[in-house]
Amino acid sequence: MYANLASVCRNYARLGVQRFLLARALESRLEFERCRDATAAANVVVCRLTADMSTLQERVKQREPGILQAQFVARVEVLNAILDRAELEDFTLANADRSVTDVAREMLMHAGWLSE
Repeated sequence: MYANLASVCRNYARLGVQRFLLARALESRLEFERCRDATAAANVVVCRLTADMSTLQERVKQREPGILQAQFVARVEVLNAILDRAELEDFTLANADRSVTDVAREMLMHAGWLSE
């Protein structure tokens, strides 16, 4: 996965793209470093999106209708605890009752990509 990410980032960088937004749950410092190294980024900002447990579980349930749905839903609580311990985020945004556009705008402002 990291070799593929590096390749994609190099290809876009050759075209002049200077910023990448990567949506991923980073469970450890090692995963963070691998992603950072793959992107060859000079500056990395990590945003953690949060919501209450029932909202997170319902989202996964809606997104994963297959036979592994129960496993994925059960993983939500485990993953949330892993992310709590990892503390990799530079800032956190609640996104339970907000539009994707509002959350994205706030995230990009916190990251310094947009001004108010």
